[in-house]
Amino acid sequence: MEPSKTILTPEQMDLYKSILNEFERTRNMTEAEKELLILEITTSTYMDLLCDWAFKHVFGHNKENLMLLLNDILPEEVIDIEYDPNESDKNRPHDKQIIMDVICHTKDRSFIVEMQKSRKMDLKNRLFYYGAASLTRQLKPKDGYDKIVPVYVICFSNFKLLHKEDQLIYRYKMQEIKTHELYGNQLTIFLCELPRFVNTPGKKLNPVEVWFDMLRNMRTFASRPDNIDERYEGIFESCRMGGLKDKETQQYLRAMITEEEKQEIRAGSYEYGFEEGMQQGMEKGIEKGIEQGKADANCSAARNLLSCGIDMAIIVAATGLSEEQIRAL
Repeated sequence: MEPSKTILTPEQMDLYKSILNEFERTRNMTEAEKELLILEITTSTYMDLLCDWAFKHVFGHNKENLMLLLNDILPEEVIDIEYDPNESDKNRPHDKQIIMDVICHTKDRSFIVEMQKSRKMDLKNRLFYYGAASLTRQLKPKDGYDKIVPVYVICFSNFKLLHKEDQLIYRYKMQEIKTHELYGNQLTIFLCELPRFVNTPGKKLNPVEVWFDMLRNMRTFASRPDNIDERYEGIFESCRMGGLKDKETQQYLRAMITEEEKQEIRAGSYEYGFEEGMQQGMEKGIEKGIEQGKADANCSAARNLLSCGIDMAIIVAATGLSEEQIRAL
């Protein structure tokens, strides 16, 4: 079914403008700019799943949607789930408050599912902390430690971190450094970096690629693409802007503007530039090290050949060094 476009009434437009006036970034826009931004956000066919509110709306209250996601991403099959409160209890009054996107559990494992739209250099620490918090709140005073069930933290990020290899999902567990023996299955972190997937027209997608495409690009779709099969139709239906109540549309608009306001473009650009610079610096450093190693080896060989009285022309041909470089040795 082709979703219908949302049409705004003058009353809705005025209401949405009042929401924009709550934020410093959008308050000083011209009326035309405000209208254009409102139309861009509220009249697209589908919501932006990179937005926390939209992500929670689609996966935080719909077990079928969430289980479909978990079963395509995780190695184990999830038969049924129960939702947990997404606000973690504090062990002490001054502990940091944690509010996660979606938390659920089965009888033998717990799941935390996160969407991170804006770049966070502390993401790995954040995900470890979330997982640790989920572990520590499992046991009651008289429970034995054998009652601990594994925690899976699944994070979708709309940015890339530094890694040794390029892959769609990075999986982390605790292990012995030398033998790589696993410490246990208590905590597993799945880091899914959405920009690492590049779609091409007509490409047949596997389930992981489908999710990467939907999560990052849902807002740009006019309808379900041909290379995404019907089993994901429920996700598209849950994302329809036309299916939102007016209060939900207001919440979504407010969340979209809030997230844009929090992105701190300058800081994000600096962090991105720093990260990219580090990556390029590492690559150049490796190249430079290799070249330096070759040069050192050639110089050593030239010295040995000279000490043996080998003709200069032969040494030049053997080492690639010039006569001036060899004489300088």
